[in-house]
Amino acid sequence: MNTIIIATDYSPAATNALQYAANLASIVKADLVLFNSYHLSPHAANGLVSPTAIEQMIDHNKSDLQKLADETAKKYGLKVSGVSKTSDTIGELAQYVADHNADLVVMGMETNLIEYELFGNTTTAAIKRLNCPVLVVPSDVPFKGIQKILYAYEHTCLDQDNHLDLMKEIARKFAAELQVFHVDTKAKAGAAVAVEDEMISAVDILLEDVDHSYSVIGSSKIGEGIVKGVEAFQADLLVMVPHKTGFLESLLKGSNTRSMTLKTRVPLLVLPNANMN
Repeated sequence: MNTIIIATDYSPAATNALQYAANLASIVKADLVLFNSYHLSPHAANGLVSPTAIEQMIDHNKSDLQKLADETAKKYGLKVSGVSKTSDTIGELAQYVADHNADLVVMGMETNLIEYELFGNTTTAAIKRLNCPVLVVPSDVPFKGIQKILYAYEHTCLDQDNHLDLMKEIARKFAAELQVFHVDTKAKAGAAVAVEDEMISAVDILLEDVDHSYSVIGSSKIGEGIVKGVEAFQADLLVMVPHKTGFLESLLKGSNTRSMTLKTRVPLLVLPNANMN
């Protein structure tokens, strides 16, 4: 991993995500890029503010971003740069990721004391648009290292070229325990299910260079099964791969809301799938 991009809007959630990303970068020896999309005020966008004043606002934002980059570099001993844009957040971010071959994008997500939304509008858009791994960090989850990684496995979610390299690199760098977890929607809810030999054979090839274990649980709803898996394993990081026929939709199936919610606080690493629609 060479380059980690942290999308920041200076909010508490973004600040926490920056701290998480900086700690991660210091361990994996990666450079950090602070990416900010600066939105002009409605008055400025509608031409009610002079071009000179607009330029001053943009320069002020760039200065603030550079100051944050310098402070982060000094605190964590990293190479940190800042990139400021003035248009569509996800569109500009996607272009920057493509142009600079970024290895990971980190985003913060607001939470409350009861639950947090796993997929907000911006996060959903990022997962769909960015052709690189995306790490979503809940605002109330500080970096405490990564000792246990739970990979929610579904064989239909992997294209033939996806070797889960980033997940394996993190597991090795942190000497983390990696568990391959599968939700069996046909088994009795809550029941521990035997791991099929076919699953073991397929995953062992992908993960031959890292130690790993297996676990399967029965649940009619994938999202609820994943929650149980995270809690049972006490995971520090949840890893998923989008489904080519509708990753988000498959998780939301049977829910009355537009977003799956988890009571368990855990960062989510979404690995890209070239076959996703």
